Amino acid sequence: MNINEQLENFLETLGVEMEYKSEDSRDHFDDNDSIPEISIFQASRDHYGVFYRLDIIDAMPQLRVMIPVEQGAVKMEMYLVRISSRLPLNAWFAGVASYQGSSAFEKGREAALQHLLYAVAEMMKQLFWSGNLHTMSFPPEIDVRRVL
Repeated sequence: MNINEQLENFLETLGVEMEYKSEDSRDHFDDNDSIPEISIFQASRDHYGVFYRLDIIDAMPQLRVMIPVEQGAVKMEMYLVRISSRLPLNAWFAGVASYQGSSAFEKGREAALQHLLYAVAEMMKQLFWSGNLHTMSFPPEIDVRRVL
């Protein structure tokens, strides 16, 4: 089961009914058709009921923030958070992913990318929560788009 199917199953347990434009759109959460190289789910330690999905897609870190709300049919809002292109962090992920190293490096590459993703995601979360969801104004180091 891929990460998108896992999220769909999780949302179904919350009573969310998914709608699809086509069968192919089932595999894609946003307008990016790439499959995540690494995906991690986390429950927030600081915000009750909030979940995070951390991805590396096309060698770039992405954070999805799922927030429970009282209004609306879905009772959830989801935000896509990306690091601004002004920061050199995206180059780190691309560099680690594309580097042709020793067999020892190759064995540890995925773990290194996961740890790098965890570290960058912590910064992205802090920047996200320092912004204003109502006005959609956030620090310039991140780009935020509401997707649900």
